[in-house]
Amino acid sequence: MAPILVSPTISVSKSPGWVSTKTHGISPIGKYSHAKSLACHNMPSAVVAGEDAKTLQAYYQKPDYVHSVSTFKEAPLDEMDKRIEKLVSEIKGFFNSMEDGEISPSAYDSAWVARVPAIDGSAKPQFPQMVDWILHNQLPDGSWGQKNRFLACDRLLNTLSCLVTLAFWGIGNNQVNRGLDFLRRNTEGMIKEALGHHRSKGFEMVFPVLLNEAKLLGLDFPYELSVIKQISEKRDSKLKKVSVEELHNHPSTMLQCLEGIQEVVNWKNILKLQSKDGSFSGSPASTACVFMQTGNKKCLRFLTSLLKKFGDHAPSMYPVDIAERLRAVDSVESLGLERHFQTEIKQAMDYVFQYWSERGIGFGRESLVPDIDITATAFRLLRTFGYPVSSDVLQNIKGEAEELCKQSGDENSAGIIAILSLYRCSQLNFPGENVMREIGAFAKDYLAKSLQSENFSQAKAVKENIRQEVEYALSARWNRNMPRLMARNHIVSFNPDDLWLGKTLYHLPKASNDKYLELAKLDFNSIQAKHRSEIQHIKRWYKDCKFPQLDFTRHREVAVYWTSSAAMFEPQYTDCRLDYAKAGLLAVIIDDLYDTYATLQQLKLFNEAFERWDPLQIDQLPEDMKIVFMGFYNTLTDISERARKVQGRDVIPYLRQQWLDLLASFTKEREWMDKSYSPSLDEYWENAEVSIALETTILTPIFSTGDILPDHILDKLDFLNLVSQTGRLMNDYRTFQRERDRGELASFVQCYMNEHPGCTEEEALNYMEGLNEEALSKLNYHFLMRADIPKHYRTLLFNTARIMQLIYRKEDGFLNAAEDLEDSIKKSLYEPLL
Repeated sequence: MAPILVSPTISVSKSPGWVSTKTHGISPIGKYSHAKSLACHNMPSAVVAGEDAKTLQAYYQKPDYVHSVSTFKEAPLDEMDKRIEKLVSEIKGFFNSMEDGEISPSAYDSAWVARVPAIDGSAKPQFPQMVDWILHNQLPDGSWGQKNRFLACDRLLNTLSCLVTLAFWGIGNNQVNRGLDFLRRNTEGMIKEALGHHRSKGFEMVFPVLLNEAKLLGLDFPYELSVIKQISEKRDSKLKKVSVEELHNHPSTMLQCLEGIQEVVNWKNILKLQSKDGSFSGSPASTACVFMQTGNKKCLRFLTSLLKKFGDHAPSMYPVDIAERLRAVDSVESLGLERHFQTEIKQAMDYVFQYWSERGIGFGRESLVPDIDITATAFRLLRTFGYPVSSDVLQNIKGEAEELCKQSGDENSAGIIAILSLYRCSQLNFPGENVMREIGAFAKDYLAKSLQSENFSQAKAVKENIRQEVEYALSARWNRNMPRLMARNHIVSFNPDDLWLGKTLYHLPKASNDKYLELAKLDFNSIQAKHRSEIQHIKRWYKDCKFPQLDFTRHREVAVYWTSSAAMFEPQYTDCRLDYAKAGLLAVIIDDLYDTYATLQQLKLFNEAFERWDPLQIDQLPEDMKIVFMGFYNTLTDISERARKVQGRDVIPYLRQQWLDLLASFTKEREWMDKSYSPSLDEYWENAEVSIALETTILTPIFSTGDILPDHILDKLDFLNLVSQTGRLMNDYRTFQRERDRGELASFVQCYMNEHPGCTEEEALNYMEGLNEEALSKLNYHFLMRADIPKHYRTLLFNTARIMQLIYRKEDGFLNAAEDLEDSIKKSLYEPLL
């Protein structure tokens, strides 16, 4: 019969769509939805009857997903709530104090700025504070760089740059000797590592220049090493490919490392590409080099501003106002903390959007050169929060990204983080955005090959858990996964000490720190505890309805509740979650009742009693069907009475009509099965969109969010049919063979093959995949861009579609209690984050 309810917690309504059976192209599988206003339904209300159904002998018993789970000792809720409140306040402080960005020191850039001679002509440094910083920040092993993370290219550039500066000023002999000793002991191995897959942006261009300067200053260094010759040859080869005309006329990444290509720079002409703040692509080292060549006052003003901001050192780039805001928003969004920071997120994203352009965006507002990772992250977050951004921007960076993917295995691991960002943003595609699909395809291929090659050394030095992030991203796409599961995964893989890599490593302390992680864990556990308490409510309700006595049905209280907690997880939506779960469980029971258990005559009597909404009409039904009817009657009446208090009107006629439509669709499927009837594809689809029960499950609790739902908003939920379409397609995809084996001829696959003679099952399934992808793309748009509909209603619909994608990702997870689905339930509801 009906492949129903992949996940018993998803429902549809009465509005059929259509599927074109004449062509193999993607068709609009459905034009309307049944989220009609309450004014359309004039059925009378009824009061609750007192008659209960009696016990029926069990026929067979099926277990729920989770039978028992060990408990853990939780902190008292008041203590947890106070700590959460404090952490939220502190993180809001990070957001509200964001200006041009807080960023960790760069020994490499500090050394370049420290080399600038005094403008008064004296043989002293213009910025002596930076020289002092170098003297006092050497690491115990004699190197300079990030003390908590070792990356060969980072240590080489930082250390050699500091040694050149100290030798240039003829000071710090002790530090120089210790630094040279470090390099003599480690240079060969580190250069080999850097020449493999551990080098930063511009490493080959800058390092040989530093070596030449060290040699001119008489620093004792093994200059004749073969690896040094090799890296110099790489530099010469790349330098020959640099177009001098392009370099001086169009902003490029070369502006960030002008100190490494001095012999090809026309210092007068390069000033045309100076940023408004006086820097060259925000790079202190590059700007210091230009100043020493030109004496440009705007360069000096920028360098002086660094001293005023940071006191005694320079960062690897500045400003980083765009990057800092994006990283901070990404942290709270990915960790599931969005609801705590809605004002802060809006302010941050408004700021980013102010500087957004179709060419992309860089680390700071003055950046002339867009960055792939920053642009992809900005696009994803801007679209996530409803900003109108065009995918044309991705067309502009697509070529650069493809070139990055084509590089040899040893060179391309530097792009893993950037390509992962592209892959994530490509999933927020709208209909007709072919560039998004193209980017998603090559990014997915690149990331999969990276996993196979084990080429993660550099990326892991920057982001410790990057491999796990890539594996998880490839395992389930954004619109085929659940927010709580994604949040939990991000929490587990989140490292507050993660760094980013430019020419050297850097950290953005306001965007990633221990407080984010602590808050995420506390918040997740707090919500999880609330959800577990709601499960007990559902179990009591289920028992009060006497549903455990029904041995013809699947008893899935926990699994169905899990879907409701996934659809609307926020604490304030308790009533909505409970009513969603009740609707889902009622749909499961009805599906099993209509599928094979009751006779067709009994089902028609049940339908008649339901239409009359009269418990006195069920006397002729068997005891188990009386239990089902009274469970429906009492539950829908309770939901409607609670909704009346919020909505100020009676919703029971509306709810009854939704369920009557579902019962009619189940009845039709039963008639088809009893007659071994194979309908046309159009006929099948018109009924199947209703029998999947997704609209019914959504529209039953939609009045229970705590907000008034006026008719003009309810009428706008015209994309409910897309939720039903994707759910039905996924259900049929995974269940048609089992249904066919038991004699059901009505499935999308079978009907499509009947109308397309010669079509194979594989072709029919591929066609279904195409329809599902197109429907998901449309759902992306409605969820992200329909600002005319309150966000929580859009979320309810969209997450329901996501549930279906997840449950049927590999098989009929709801029926088979697949291990991965059971694991998802346990992680969401029972296993705390410690």
